[in-house]
Amino acid sequence: MTAKKTPDTAPKGPALPFTAIPTLPSAWFATDAVEKLGDIGGEFMEFLTERIREDIKTQHAILHCKDAGELRKIQEDFLQTAVNQYSAQAGRMTELANAFLASMMLPRIDD
Repeated sequence: MTAKKTPDTAPKGPALPFTAIPTLPSAWFATDAVEKLGDIGGEFMEFLTERIREDIKTQHAILHCKDAGELRKIQEDFLQTAVNQYSAQAGRMTELANAFLASMMLPRIDD
């Protein structure tokens, strides 16, 4: 009995990684789109830096607190600040993502 052969549909050759990628719109390479993507990265890094500062400030306060009531207050303040910052950041990142997507849109063609 002979073994069944399955067709080999995998692409071969040097272009292998690129065969699955359809032709990309030229907007991907537009300067405005790249700048908007950079804005998203920059905003994220600023947010991350601010959150690390808050973490350090909170750890410092915890190390110097004198009783359980003070510890509870420190943790409560930390959580409230985190919720406020994350909420604000979610809105900001949505704005930046919308600006990025808008920069990649092709101009409207009137009929």
